[in-house]
Amino acid sequence: MQIGSKIFEILKKRGITQKEFSMKTGIAESTISDWKRKGFNPSAAKLPVICNVLGVSLDELLDDDADSSNSKENIDYSFSLSNDEKNLIELFRNADAGQQKRIYSYVLELMKINGETVPIESESTTHEKQDDELAGKKLLCKRLRRLSRLDRIKLDESEHASGLNKHLFKYFDFIGVDKLDYIKKYLEHIQPFMIKEVKTQEKFDNAICVLDEYYRISVYIKLDATKGEEVIVSFHENNKNGVAKREPIKRTNQEVYVFPESISSHVLGSDKYTINLFITRGATSLPMAVSARKCDEEGFWVRMSDITGNMVEMANSYLQDLYTSDLDYSEVEPFYSLQQISFTSYGTDVFSGISLLIDSLLIQMSPFSKQVADAALCIFCSTIELPEITKKELLDTLRERYKVNSVKILPEILRRVELNLI
Repeated sequence: MQIGSKIFEILKKRGITQKEFSMKTGIAESTISDWKRKGFNPSAAKLPVICNVLGVSLDELLDDDADSSNSKENIDYSFSLSNDEKNLIELFRNADAGQQKRIYSYVLELMKINGETVPIESESTTHEKQDDELAGKKLLCKRLRRLSRLDRIKLDESEHASGLNKHLFKYFDFIGVDKLDYIKKYLEHIQPFMIKEVKTQEKFDNAICVLDEYYRISVYIKLDATKGEEVIVSFHENNKNGVAKREPIKRTNQEVYVFPESISSHVLGSDKYTINLFITRGATSLPMAVSARKCDEEGFWVRMSDITGNMVEMANSYLQDLYTSDLDYSEVEPFYSLQQISFTSYGTDVFSGISLLIDSLLIQMSPFSKQVADAALCIFCSTIELPEITKKELLDTLRERYKVNSVKILPEILRRVELNLI
């Protein structure tokens, strides 16, 4: 009998439902279902917690009555363990799930270094890893959202070695937004699909670097256990390698997990919904309604292309509004990829307008479309009516915004902005 089948047999005897088993073990219901439907077995790392929940020993779970009496291999194995091996097994069993994963990963790495054959992960193990990764992102996302509502967030305004965070702070100051309030709002709307933990970038011993990988924003979070849960946040945009990039259109049906702000509609008798989301970009919280499939009690699956499509469409709408009647907007290439649009390009303030027009100029391919985009930028700058001191502050903020950028033409673009502003 396979281990998966034996688990279901014990569950039936114990009167434990699949949902209860999932909650107690932390293993996704879909993964548990695969053991039954597809004949998969749980990964070795999950066996100790499974045994604990079922109230059986590992030997009882692995022992097959039909074969145990005839299997010399089983008998030899059970009595051939050295004291060190027994101690290692006992230590592994007593470790929590996270520690067991690290131990298992460490052993696999040692095997690779020594040139030994590493066990091939089954499809069920891959599914479990994906489920575990999503579960971790969901927990971290909820944690950040909760902390955004508490008065336990502090802002770390020290400059990064690259200077990547300084321009964002100047930007917030220029548009008159309190930096800490903004970051709380940003974290309030953060979604699991944005989160990628980057251990190598942690600034503190007990810190988490949450990288909003879709929009090039990094949030460093320091957790101080001595004061409950205090968070120190450093916030920056990674624009070092260019702003707008001429990237090919990427068509994908990838689905991502989201927490909805609200549910707009539901097709009765199905898992099809329309949900409302907010994504914070620049000075704006972008509202959007997207089609979704129900995943669990908390969240939904949505197509990433629907989210990015909404954001690109809004950016193009902003851009068109910046064009005057004597310029033909249809002569320029619109944005077609999220990577072409800077974080600070969303909003109705003058800084966002200039940032968006610069992004647009950088993606143009033909000489004529470049001329039109350049004219739009220059005309917009020449129509800005601000006190001289505010214009100077705007220019300083723009220089800070683009000083770490590697696009060679940017200094000339900024010079033209300056000539038309003053």
